[in-house]
Amino acid sequence: MNAHRKLAATLAATVITAGTALLIGQPAQAAETSSDGVRISMAAYPCGLYRDGANAMYKNCSSANERIFVTYLVGGNQYFCVPPGEAKRVGSWAFTFRVYNRGTC
Repeated sequence: MNAHRKLAATLAATVITAGTALLIGQPAQAAETSSDGVRISMAAYPCGLYRDGANAMYKNCSSANERIFVTYLVGGNQYFCVPPGEAKRVGSWAFTFRVYNRGTC
């Protein structure tokens, strides 16, 4: 009987771990490695901050000009105006920390 309980507990733990991995695992747009070893997004043109090779890019998917505030790990911070439907390079991916929407411009 003790062996049956151990087997049931092991099986339950395995099912829970597998279920958690499925829920938490890779996002729908998984990343892959390009030929130069840089991880790239599978989404061709996502909205907001995304990586394009070594560049940090921001795409405005709204219908208005967006004023964004970009914070960097090293150096100062910077504001950008991004027109509707356009993507703008906001810096190097290695040094870009976050992007905040600060209204319209």
